[in-house]
Amino acid sequence: MSKFRNICWWFFFIAAAICLQALAPGLDVLAVGIIILLQERDYKNMLWLLPLFVLLQEGMGTRVFGGVIVWYAAVIALFKLGRWLFEVENFIFIFLLSSCLGAAYYGVAWLMAPLQDLPFNVQDTLDKSLIQALFLPFAWRLLIATRHWTTDDEEK
Repeated sequence: MSKFRNICWWFFFIAAAICLQALAPGLDVLAVGIIILLQERDYKNMLWLLPLFVLLQEGMGTRVFGGVIVWYAAVIALFKLGRWLFEVENFIFIFLLSSCLGAAYYGVAWLMAPLQDLPFNVQDTLDKSLIQALFLPFAWRLLIATRHWTTDDEEK
């Protein structure tokens, strides 16, 4: 039953993430899912969810083509680097990680735009990276609370 609950939780998360990304263009809600997978060290689910997240992001067109892979690699690398210094369940760690990811969001957009001969709008990209950085800690806190609801029932 726990595997079924876990799969259902991830499908509800993906559906909610797609709806939220449709409302806020440029926001990557699925990155919070990657952070949760890394915190739980759930590499089995990451094996099928990460390619699904990449395909969804590429299909929705929220980032320039190919930038999603670089963005998710930055999410994973920054999480792994920060894990050596901080407790991964700590809100301060997530806040610092989201600040770094906001800068990485800007950096990936800056890197990928000239490679695809696209105009780079500094103010628009800065706004999107700031929204991404502010969104991550609050979404993480909410989603961790719902994850604990699904796992607390099993422990009792």
